[in-house]
Amino acid sequence: MDQFESPESLRQLKVIDALRELGLGHDISLPQLVVVGDQSSGKSSLLEGLTGLPFPVASGLCTRFVTQVVFRRTPSKQKTIVVSIIPAADADDAYKQELKKYRRAFEELSLDTFAEVLDEAADYMGLPVAGDPVESCSKRFANDVLKIEISGPEERHLSFVDLPGLYHNPTLEQTAEDLVIIRKLIEGYVVDSRTIIINNLANQEIFRIAKAADRDGHRTIGIMTKLDALQRGDEPAAMKIALNQTEQLKHGWYCVRNRSTDEVSSGVSIIKRHENERAFFATSPWDKLDKRRVGVDALRHNLGLLLNQHISREFPLIRKEIEAQFVQSRKNLEELGAPRQTAHEQLQYLIRIATAYQDLVRKNLGGHYETTGLDPSKLRMHLQNAGDRFSDKMLKDGCTMKFKSVDESLSDTAEEDLDSNPSVLTQNNSGVFDASEDGRDGEESDNHDIYKEILKLWRTNRGPELPGHVNSTVVETLFKHQTSPWEDIAGAHIEEAITLIQECNNILFKKVCADEIVRDRICARIDAQIDVSFGMARDELGRLLRDEREGALLTNNHYFAENLNAARTDRWINKLKKMGLEDGMHTRINFQQMKSSLPISNEKAALMDIHDTLKAYYKVAIKRFIDNVKVQAIERNLLGPRGPVSIFCPEYVSSLDDEETAFIAGEDYATSNLRTDLKMQISRLEKARKICSGKAIAPEG
Repeated sequence: MDQFESPESLRQLKVIDALRELGLGHDISLPQLVVVGDQSSGKSSLLEGLTGLPFPVASGLCTRFVTQVVFRRTPSKQKTIVVSIIPAADADDAYKQELKKYRRAFEELSLDTFAEVLDEAADYMGLPVAGDPVESCSKRFANDVLKIEISGPEERHLSFVDLPGLYHNPTLEQTAEDLVIIRKLIEGYVVDSRTIIINNLANQEIFRIAKAADRDGHRTIGIMTKLDALQRGDEPAAMKIALNQTEQLKHGWYCVRNRSTDEVSSGVSIIKRHENERAFFATSPWDKLDKRRVGVDALRHNLGLLLNQHISREFPLIRKEIEAQFVQSRKNLEELGAPRQTAHEQLQYLIRIATAYQDLVRKNLGGHYETTGLDPSKLRMHLQNAGDRFSDKMLKDGCTMKFKSVDESLSDTAEEDLDSNPSVLTQNNSGVFDASEDGRDGEESDNHDIYKEILKLWRTNRGPELPGHVNSTVVETLFKHQTSPWEDIAGAHIEEAITLIQECNNILFKKVCADEIVRDRICARIDAQIDVSFGMARDELGRLLRDEREGALLTNNHYFAENLNAARTDRWINKLKKMGLEDGMHTRINFQQMKSSLPISNEKAALMDIHDTLKAYYKVAIKRFIDNVKVQAIERNLLGPRGPVSIFCPEYVSSLDDEETAFIAGEDYATSNLRTDLKMQISRLEKARKICSGKAIAPEG
């Protein structure tokens, strides 16, 4: 038994042919031998030699479909030839059923009968037959395949595909437009990595196409067919090609001798053709060629062996691809959801999307993530991180001027200002006063010593209060100036939160709605309300800023009093330390000396108290403001019931009228076609799985 006729090899050959007949080649690349050439290259004569069938050799005949030839060795004593049509995988059911009606069986095929079969097949496929005007035909080529199965006790298992041949001189029946279609058809087959190309050197254009698709020559078999027609002196060059020394191919070159034009016209039989071929290759210089590479019998044997090896190598991969494609196709169909033709179907479809969306929102806001890393859908994580950055930024850069500690003395210039008369003061546009001394402009306020700024503002806002007391507006004005950076820092945080929510929404909608058109329509429908939510968050921030910076300074927070008292106490302790006293020290106290050291001027006392009051209140206010931004602006307005992640919900969908629902969820023509294609593909793949597993060796229906 030949290696490629083992039970497993035969099973694999049958499976691949069954998959091809099923139309699986539309979904997954299948191993195949493909014969390419043109009408003057001797391709028809080569096919005649390989199959024993009288392929038409008329130069004006244009085949408008692909032909598959299958050889099967069977125990039956009688040779049979069965001709049928394999419909294209994407054809509609009615067309498929019509084509499957075509079936012809013969013991032998004469030239006239074969031509009749080709015309019948073309007619079934809706194509023009020989002699029909081409220009008026709406369909010029078919994706259907004419299958010729030859069975008998002497046949060797083999299968190959014959493509329409190229031609060089367009006519009324073979137009220039048809030539472009044929060339694209050939290119589509030869670029397939699972296609082994049987290429005839007689046509350089075909060879160039094959070379472009298979640059290293790993998938190409070279055929030399017209060695008997060489001019004297051309034999050495032809021998170099035949010996694989010129155009090197992995599978090498084979040489055959077809019937000449005279032999065809004189009726030389196929048997006589084989005899003439053997006699030719027994002459010099062709008798020096490897006998395993000359003659159509050697070619047929080696093609069968090559096809078997090719299928055995690819078969496990094909099974894996079928499984993977089956899973993916079912997933793609599931992502389309149920059909959406009626108003009820459309409403239920949108409710399912909204429910799934809200489920993901709840999980992500609750920290129950389904993804890892920095996925934008992990909204709570991103908002928490953004909130931490906001807090850090506020605490670091939120104050215009740096507060002093109690052990930091007044600067020399501040002391001088206390001892001098008030400078000439001018008010800037922000309401904060700048000082000019000796006609020089003051420095920028953020570079000023805070004590100097307090002193300037206090002196310019004195009222009827007693010496050493402070006008309440001084602290309010200072606080407003000190909190100037809050608006920009908090505003940037709000915008970052909005961006994070937008990015999260984009991801979540992609997860719950695979249909891009529906997704875009949903987003377009809710965009206006989302923008309102964003506007509410910005407005809330504006209210929080006004409450903190423009009204009275109010707090019942005990930390304010505690911080202020602590600062006053620390100042007294600091004075005592400057007198040389330390905690736990035992010493005699000179009250007179202490009395003369402790008192400070009313202005200096007021200055210190303003600073400490402002600092104590600022500590309370900034923490309150940070919390309010997070809770009221972010949590309530952006993540709350009226926030952008809560708008699209089942209740919102139920509020839509039928017209709005149909516009958003109605299935368009492209989606409907995709659904149909996926169902057909899943059906093919399901049958293919059964065929590969041995549960069915022939395609159903």
